[in-house]
Amino acid sequence: MRSANFSVLVSIACLHICPVEANDGSSFPDRLNTFGFNLLQKLETREHRNLLISPASIEIALGMAYAGASGKTAEAMSRALGFDHSSRAAALKELAGLGASLENPGPGVTLKVANAAWIDDSVHLNQRFSADITETFKTKLESIRFNDPGTILRINDWVSSATEGKINRLLQDPPSPPIFLANAVYFHASWKSAFPKQSTKEQPFYPHDGSNLKVKMMRQRSRFRYAKGQEYAVVTLPYVDDGFAMYCFLPDKGVDPLVEELKKSSWSDLSRTLRPTEGSVALPKFKFEYGAALKKGLTELGLGIAFDAHHAEFTRMVDGPPSLYISDVLHKTFLEVDEEGSTAAAVTGIQMKATAIMRPNEEFDLVFDRPFVVAIADEKSGTILFLGIIEEPKG
Repeated sequence: MRSANFSVLVSIACLHICPVEANDGSSFPDRLNTFGFNLLQKLETREHRNLLISPASIEIALGMAYAGASGKTAEAMSRALGFDHSSRAAALKELAGLGASLENPGPGVTLKVANAAWIDDSVHLNQRFSADITETFKTKLESIRFNDPGTILRINDWVSSATEGKINRLLQDPPSPPIFLANAVYFHASWKSAFPKQSTKEQPFYPHDGSNLKVKMMRQRSRFRYAKGQEYAVVTLPYVDDGFAMYCFLPDKGVDPLVEELKKSSWSDLSRTLRPTEGSVALPKFKFEYGAALKKGLTELGLGIAFDAHHAEFTRMVDGPPSLYISDVLHKTFLEVDEEGSTAAAVTGIQMKATAIMRPNEEFDLVFDRPFVVAIADEKSGTILFLGIIEEPKG
């Protein structure tokens, strides 16, 4: 677990995971965000390093797999991912709405979402599944031979193109037949108010182990949306399009209790506590990549049956044999934050294998000089696009 003294956070997560019900009155973005924080917590307990996931990318990729699931597998995926499980059509409608909400951002923001499916030419794709993923996710379908040495190059080339070269390779080894699903998200935006470069100075940063790390600390004084909770402070840094912002949470007692506290609130409720307040923000410049296999974390969140070669049901994905299951979910991300703005990218690959209350604030001064969390959010829908923990900011 993390040090109780030196931690900073920007996000929401939880230690004890319960199935997310889709009919509890919460919005789909709030349910998606809860899933993201839950998964972040599962990954965060295992490692003390910079961590970044894209809940939106993971949900969309798994949503494509869900479109081909049936029986108890579909039920488990719906519950764990926070889909409306009153019907498959309702869940796919929510996912289509998510995709639509991320289209056509305002001037100054680049946001690209791409989906693809590579299908071995030895299997017959179910027509309903094909229609669902092309209509709901605008998925590019490509028939290939998985035993062709060029297959891995084609998939990695797609990844690089979809992320503007920020993630050049998802696969190290050739994928296994018969189906590989992928989602990619690319985001780039300038701050509404840039950090003056002349104000960036070298300053110490204190990781969880108490060591001293020299970082390039940016500083800006302005009027920010800000709130002070019982155990943390939060400030948002808006991009040039007010529809997007980065949330930065600075905990008083460490990341773990902050994550537990934030998990109890919906993102929309939390956002409403913020008030325009004059203050100063010191934030380190940083750039890093992150990668993880998500099978274990997703299994702990209730998706275990989808990874079970003997019990998974993906009968809506292909006609006839073979029976399919998810062998793993691969996730890679990239995040760069500097004086001018932010660039972020994510890709999620799914290998299908055959089986067999806060008050108005006084002026503040936030210095992010210890581990913290960042979240880049779509302010219109309340959807978190990228969610991460910064342990050692390095430019």
